[in-house]
Amino acid sequence: MQVQRLILFVLLFASIFSTSAIAFQNPTANTDGYLSNPRRAVHTFLHWQQQGHQNLDRVILPMQLSDGNKEEKVELATELRKVLDARGLLVVYENVPNNPAYTDSLSGLNQYILFDELPEVYLVKRDNKWVFSEATIEQIPILYRDTFNSLVEALLDKLPEWANNEWFGVEIWQYLAVLMWLLIGMVLRKIFEFVLDNYIRRITKKTKFTWDDDLLDGIERPSGFIFLMGFFLISYTNLQLSVTVNLYLSTILEIALMVGFVWLFYNLADVFAKYMTVITSRTENTLDDQLVPLIRKTLRFFIVVMGVILILQNNGYNVASLIAGLGIGGLAVALAAKDTLANFFGSVTIFVDKPFRIGDWIKVGNVEGTVEEVGFRTTRVRTFYNSLISVPNSNIATTDIDNLGMRKYRRFRTMLNLTYSTTPLQMEAFVEGIKAIVKANSHFRQDYFEVHFNNMGAHSLDVLVYVFFDVPDWSTELQQRHNFLLEILRLADEVGVEFAFPTQTLHVDSVHSNEPRKVGEDRTEEELAAGVTAFGPGGEKGNPQGMRIFKDGKEIDFGAKT
Repeated sequence: MQVQRLILFVLLFASIFSTSAIAFQNPTANTDGYLSNPRRAVHTFLHWQQQGHQNLDRVILPMQLSDGNKEEKVELATELRKVLDARGLLVVYENVPNNPAYTDSLSGLNQYILFDELPEVYLVKRDNKWVFSEATIEQIPILYRDTFNSLVEALLDKLPEWANNEWFGVEIWQYLAVLMWLLIGMVLRKIFEFVLDNYIRRITKKTKFTWDDDLLDGIERPSGFIFLMGFFLISYTNLQLSVTVNLYLSTILEIALMVGFVWLFYNLADVFAKYMTVITSRTENTLDDQLVPLIRKTLRFFIVVMGVILILQNNGYNVASLIAGLGIGGLAVALAAKDTLANFFGSVTIFVDKPFRIGDWIKVGNVEGTVEEVGFRTTRVRTFYNSLISVPNSNIATTDIDNLGMRKYRRFRTMLNLTYSTTPLQMEAFVEGIKAIVKANSHFRQDYFEVHFNNMGAHSLDVLVYVFFDVPDWSTELQQRHNFLLEILRLADEVGVEFAFPTQTLHVDSVHSNEPRKVGEDRTEEELAAGVTAFGPGGEKGNPQGMRIFKDGKEIDFGAKT
């Protein structure tokens, strides 16, 4: 009895196993599970086309809305898979919804778009099954023709069998195609640059202005690079590499193309700055000359920043959240970069207040020289021993600036020391002669100068010379100072005065019979009183204004011609 039960149990188990095996091997049995949600439908479409898992009956399940036969559905499925692979559109199953009742947030329909870059390809729900839409099936042949060149497809059909052999997972013809692809791209770039350099340049050389030549020089190399990357980007799909390789290749080419455009606009900023330099050089105001380098740097910085933002945005990074994150950490950044910010606002202060201009001779603290450039962070000053000093703008904004280049007049002050042997007549003639020298030279300020007998020093009679040169630069000032001092030397020789130098004279007075040495003539009290009165108000010998001097009872006119 137990044996009979065992036999019945074995037969029952065998019948169940055989039924399950038949159901598993039958590709058409229970197909609803393969299309129950978008994720299962996409998995069915892609998984059963891979090597080692090929099952054409399951591949065509998402193609149920096609009116063609099995072979036509297989061809559509194959073409769609090649399009996705060639464009580097890698499906991440975890990102595909597995909700059978999934609804598109924009349209409100039961449909799912696989890739935003390819909105023509999407799934719809029909009879509780997720399949490719009729619009997708109609677009597959069009997408295939847009992705692959018909000439390349014709050549692939004529390749010998050995070309389809694989080496490290890549077919031999693909290795050869990559080499030809690179070679053709480089040749086309050379042709493009040849046309620019020979034909377009001939046109620009015939024009009267030069900005078009500068423009061509600026765009020649970046435009050639853009042309090369554009060719690679529109033709790499014909290599029919794996989806992973195409994913990275397309990303690299897109980034390279955008870098080329950043390079192009970066050079255009230099061309624009050069054009602005030509315009500002025609104006008398040098403030615009000072702004040109800052505008060029600002444009360059803006172009680079915008290029980086666009590259990040196009590669899936949320730039808005990145900027928000930077905003949260802005305080820390500001504290870390407080010196940089102080220098930046210092440069703003310089441009608003305009304490100096490019080419001015300034003195800031211990730094003295000519201003060469004003940047965001520093101002570069060329010293008179030809070194270049970078002064932080924050220091300039908070330090006294002595702008020697803004002087209308350049002061010259000196003290001329004459010997005590100089007579009053010679002194008056010497002073008036220096005034005449100043008046005769157009490089002096004529409305204000001072030349006077100023002091009776320990070893000399001192004449103050206080004049102003009306000259445009330091070199001219030195030249005029040289001429002025030579004129004074010639005047001293003409008048007969002698310049003193520090000396000490030891005079031993002689004493005779306890009587002091007599100085001057013996005069009575009446004579001394008359002499003092003569120098008083209305006196005949008085000359308080320095305009009259007498010799032998006659007034001397220094302005009279001899």
